[in-house]
Amino acid sequence: MTADGTPGLGDDGIDDPVEAHAPAASVRPLKAMGLVGYGLLLLALAFFAITLVAAGFDWALTPWVIAAVACGIAGLGFLAAVRVTLARRPAHDRPQHDPLIPEVTEEEALDYEQHHHGRPDTR
Repeated sequence: MTADGTPGLGDDGIDDPVEAHAPAASVRPLKAMGLVGYGLLLLALAFFAITLVAAGFDWALTPWVIAAVACGIAGLGFLAAVRVTLARRPAHDRPQHDPLIPEVTEEEALDYEQHHHGRPDTR
């Protein structure tokens, strides 16, 4: 048996949706940061394409290269910040919600299978 209980799962086996999910106030900014990060990565790809076109037409490359690199670094920074923030809060990390971790007992694993996957009790 684990020392820490599974977030959102009470001793009686009833799920508590309030504890099972991260609060919206703390997740919304992380979602926004992730979306901004992906947007910046897409913008970096667009700037890279413009850089290739500029090279073909013998235009100045420096501003396009700098824009592509800056957007790429900023996008990766946003995505990394979200992952680091989620990793520091174990209750928000998805693996912490799954009771099928090596420290569970056989009975707990069977209860989980029956409750969440609808499999019959084979005890």
